[in-house]
Amino acid sequence: MKEVKKSPDVEKIMELPISYEEKGKEKGKEKAIKEMALAMISEGASTAFIAKVTQLSEEEIDRLRQKN
Repeated sequence: MKEVKKSPDVEKIMELPISYEEKGKEKGKEKAIKEMALAMISEGASTAFIAKVTQLSEEEIDRLRQKN
């Protein structure tokens, strides 16, 4: 039986769904962290505390405060 050669692009194509899944998971994590920060903001938590818990920068927390 004749062996079929794999195209070098096949591996790249096979990795696409995995990379999209990983990007989706990362975006979901970022969204959850921001939602947690917003909840802490609404409860009156300090910027320093929110930054410590969420690992967001104080600048990002200030932006979230301004949006709400």
